[in-house]
Amino acid sequence: MIEKLYGKNINFLIGSGASFGVIPTLSSNYINDKNEKLSIEEILVEKGNDDDLQNIIYLWYYHEILKVGYLKELKEDNLVFKNYQKLLENLIKLLQRENYQKEKRINIFTTNYDLFFEKAADSLVGRYEFYFNDGSSGNITKKLSMKNYHKKIYHTGIFDNFDREIPIINLFKLHGSVSWKYINDKNNKPHEIKIEYFEDKNENYLENLIEEVSNEEIERAKKKLENNENLKQDIKNKLLKNFALIFPEKNKFENTLYQEFYYQNLRQLSYELEKYNSILIVFGFSFADEHIAEIVKRACNNPTLNIYIFCYSLNTENEILNNLKLEEFPNNIKTILPEDNGNIDFNIFLKKLFEINLKIESDNNEQ
Repeated sequence: MIEKLYGKNINFLIGSGASFGVIPTLSSNYINDKNEKLSIEEILVEKGNDDDLQNIIYLWYYHEILKVGYLKELKEDNLVFKNYQKLLENLIKLLQRENYQKEKRINIFTTNYDLFFEKAADSLVGRYEFYFNDGSSGNITKKLSMKNYHKKIYHTGIFDNFDREIPIINLFKLHGSVSWKYINDKNNKPHEIKIEYFEDKNENYLENLIEEVSNEEIERAKKKLENNENLKQDIKNKLLKNFALIFPEKNKFENTLYQEFYYQNLRQLSYELEKYNSILIVFGFSFADEHIAEIVKRACNNPTLNIYIFCYSLNTENEILNNLKLEEFPNNIKTILPEDNGNIDFNIFLKKLFEINLKIESDNNEQ
């Protein structure tokens, strides 16, 4: 569908499905009293008064998602990493071929904390001429600001006798990043966000108590906590307090309101989708985040917006429809479904995205 991208305001929405295989998703094997399987977010909401359970899950969250998200032990031949590389590489090539009248910029919005995009971009430096913009500025201390996204960069000749716009990939991390840390003011309250790569000061901290989030594992871990006050620590407030992240709770939107940078990231997504001739490509994202779902659903009122949702499985289409609270998709949302009851993983997503004349499942609904 690459032919559908040229000349458009191109945006991507990438969820945890893209990093699956290295970073676990927020699904779980936990069953509640109603015999319902809950996600991590749903457990934290439903069991909000169970301090031991909250601590157990947040400790798992730190070890399995945040620490792994730094990708310290990632090898360059890792298939997930190579797919991130291929995505950025193809997007840079697309921008290089764009008409000079079209702004050479692509926006990537992601809810992932991990550093796959950053590491993939770093691996392409020197091979391609592009600017990867993570919203930061500074040298020794890199601070985040939304104003850093509103840039154009040009390459000029030695004698300034020409200028050529450099392709820009903007990365918006809607829920924060493992590399984001708060900078506190003199009253010890967060007032800025900086990028600080991995320095784990908690290497000797309490080991993970569970191998997976399930009823059996949690009950077993709770027994370890019984009558052991040394282990009963407020993990969320002590271990995770320095991470500038939106954690998987239903009150996360309240957090974004008082953390202005998060709020501005969500607003930027809305702005981009309201622009003329915009396109949004969705992969690895189920729209379980109700606030992002509402932004995208509202943006469908833009008649020049086209949204292409790559569904991991045949069941994913109905799941997304339910999460968007729609009875049917509007004409400007097209779903791409797997063939022969298979799955659309990252590798297949790339093949479909950059092939010509892709058959869109919902094209027959277009007027």
